[in-house]
Order: sequence, then C-alpha cells, then structure tokens
Amino acid sequence: MNETNKRLDIIDGETLIDMRLEPVNFCIEKLLPQGIAMISGAPKIGKSWLMLDWCLKIAKGESVWDFRSHRGTTLYLCLEDNWNRVQSRLLNITDEAPDNMFFAVSSCSLSDGLSEQIESFVLEHPDTVLVTIDTFQMIRSAEKDSSYANDYQEIEALKALADNEHYDTACAPSQKADRHRSAE
Repeated sequence: MNETNKRLDIIDGETLIDMRLEPVNFCIEKLLPQGIAMISGAPKIGKSWLMLDWCLKIAKGESVWDFRSHRGTTLYLCLEDNWNRVQSRLLNITDEAPDNMFFAVSSCSLSDGLSEQIESFVLEHPDTVLVTIDTFQMIRSAEKDSSYANDYQEIEALKALADNEHYDTACAPSQKADRHRSAE
C-alpha cells in the first residue's frame, strides 16, 4: 500500500464552516432525507401500509403527519405482493392515485441488475424522489450470507445509487430478518 492510501482525508473546522455545501434534500421535511432509510418494526405492524401511504402523499405533495413533503415521482417495489393486493391496499387509502406513483411486484436482485433497473426508471422519471423496497430480503444477493458485513455492503450499494441519482430509498427488512435481528 502506498503512502497516499494510508492518509486520512481530513479538513479543519474553520474550512468546513466556510464551505458552501448543498443542503440535504428531503422527501419528507425533517423526517426522510435523501439517501437510504430502513423502516423496521415487528411483523405485521404496518410497515408496508406506512410506505404505501408515504409514496401516495409524496406523489401528491401532501404533508405526512405535520411534515411537508416534496412532490415528486415515487416507485414502490412491493415485492411480496401481487397486483390484486397492491390495488386493494391502494383503494383502502385513496380513491385517486396520481400518475407519478409507480409500482412493481418483481425486480432483479442487487447482484442481478436492480441498480440498473432503478437507474433506468429514474432516467425515464427524472423527478423521482422516493424508491421504496418492500422487502429488502427480496432484493438480496442469492448468496445466503446474512452477516452484518454483507448487510452493510448491500445497503451501501443502494445508498450510493440514491445519492448519485438524488432520491431517497426506504427499505423494509423482511419479517424473518426482523425476527433474526431481534434475537441477536
């Protein structure tokens, strides 16, 4: 390893204070920033309903609780559902869905092309502000490695894509993953 690879990339406080940095973009002010968010909770507590509601409200530009949302295109990968279930859930929360709210019930895994599928969607819909993945387990690599290091690597790949394309990704771990994590 050469000497330049061993040095930390540092900055002093005065320079950092004086830098003109772009503000963080939010889908939902003070609640859901650009990047990646994991929506976790007990099985059947309503994570999918929450994410569906957020997609709808963001697509319409409506507030979420008392937080302002930034209107834009949403993509909800509801990968454990079929079209009938998605339609039924959507009709439970609204009579009218906007044309900038999109759904998919299947996708590639992270190792087989999901990043390219999302990039393609964002190219077709440049105002995309939220991509929701329900559930994270459905897009994981075929290797059954559920180690923290592998989790981190796969989440980092999604975060890098979201940061590069300037949108937020919300993921829900699978119920099995929730139970596994709570046992650790």
